[in-house]
Amino acid sequence: MKQNTKNLSTGIYVRVSTDEQVQEGFSVRAQTEKLKTYALLKDWEIFDLYADEGISGKNIVDRPAINRLIEDIQNGKVNNVLVFKVDRLTRSTKDLIELVDLFEDCNCAFNSLTESIDTDTPSGRMFLKIIGIFAEFERENLVTRLKLGFERKVKEGYTLANSTLSYGYIKPKGQKIQTIEPDEAKIVKEIFSMYLDENMSMNGIAQTLNVRGIPTKMNAPMWDMTTIKRLLTNPNYIGKVRYSTAEQDKYMEVDGNHEPIISQEMFYLTQEKINNSGRIYNTKRPKEDNYFCGVLHCGLCGKKFTTHNQAPKIDENGVKIYKTSYWCMGKKAHNPNPCKCPEISHEKMERAFIEYIEKIGNFTETEDMKLDNDSAKNREKEQFQNIIDLENRINAIDNKKKQVTEQYLNDKIPFEEYRNLLDNLKRKNELFDNELSIAKSSIQPEQEKSSILPEDIILELKENWEYLNNKERMMFLHEFINKIVIRVEKEHARSNFVRIEDVEFNTFQQTKS
Repeated sequence: MKQNTKNLSTGIYVRVSTDEQVQEGFSVRAQTEKLKTYALLKDWEIFDLYADEGISGKNIVDRPAINRLIEDIQNGKVNNVLVFKVDRLTRSTKDLIELVDLFEDCNCAFNSLTESIDTDTPSGRMFLKIIGIFAEFERENLVTRLKLGFERKVKEGYTLANSTLSYGYIKPKGQKIQTIEPDEAKIVKEIFSMYLDENMSMNGIAQTLNVRGIPTKMNAPMWDMTTIKRLLTNPNYIGKVRYSTAEQDKYMEVDGNHEPIISQEMFYLTQEKINNSGRIYNTKRPKEDNYFCGVLHCGLCGKKFTTHNQAPKIDENGVKIYKTSYWCMGKKAHNPNPCKCPEISHEKMERAFIEYIEKIGNFTETEDMKLDNDSAKNREKEQFQNIIDLENRINAIDNKKKQVTEQYLNDKIPFEEYRNLLDNLKRKNELFDNELSIAKSSIQPEQEKSSILPEDIILELKENWEYLNNKERMMFLHEFINKIVIRVEKEHARSNFVRIEDVEFNTFQQTKS
């Protein structure tokens, strides 16, 4: 608010309803005379008089004088508003809050004669702060009410979209239910058919539509793979409406009031294909970054540890930085008695291993470190056989999925049974895929095995470990160690720490004392 109280360009606002004038004799003239006198005493310049006579104060829209005052404030002609009482300005708390916000934004002072509100006084500024608190409270309540209203609308089966409706639907102004747009709906069916029946890629579908000159919704530039995937995964096409797609914990999907474009069978078959084609394996990451994977065994349940990679972070040079942790495969959700072993970060496992090797003697006698070739070959043979068995199991699951799909398409099993069977097969497939990844990572190609001689790595492990790079550490572990048995425990009931119980080398077993 302006601090200089002199020569303020003052707008005097007066209002009286018909009932008030009759019952209380509260005339516009009486208000005006008192306010003009007060302005003269304050040495304020009166810019204009704004009078709404015989008009209720329940809203602002229907009052021409106050709207003219607002316009003059916004144009900088008035920088001080004087009223007889606050309720002359408005009887609506919402409108009062909006007006006070307007005064603040336009650096316009506000004064009320009867309540002695003067924004150049401490009490006047306190009044505005109180109004500001109510304004903030009102805004927060408004957001909450809007969210509740949105949720209720979705639960009743209505879409929240207006200008950004799903491709294939329109919703004219004033209409609550979205309706099918025939030309776009035809393209939607083609897209699902091209992906599911013709086995076209999402990128291929986008290129086909662009070549044909098919416009996108709102005439966006072009179709692309992201747009196609968004369309193929949109449950709106099977008669569903959804809420809060950005917040999974609040996500809601219910039956809508609109007509579907795609059958549920085609939609869920599409989702199954998308899920299967979009799987990402840990083996695509460099294995030397997770060099303990494949040799760690759980001291609680005996299962191997696998890797769990967090989303990468980008450093200042634009390089992706990955954080790796190891967790016991006995913790799988489908396990009826899952292992209770906590996960452990790669950094903590590394520190534990360094502490372990510092407590054992140096491997200085190379004749004691020669490998038992027969046992090594037997282990490698067992590893290859394990890989073959896992691949056979995965192939069997793939064949079973095809059989289940054929049974459903031939109406031999109902849709719900089909979905349940596929879900069970998918879980088994993920388990075997993970085990296969670990099994393959434990076998090194011949060129990697021979690139560093055993004695170069083993001779003085205690002194040399810190000088080995990740690839050399990985080669050492998988060449000369059968297993590292660990227990992961809580430290002070908060952070995890790892305790190495046993390290089984290829030539001998060194047990921690």
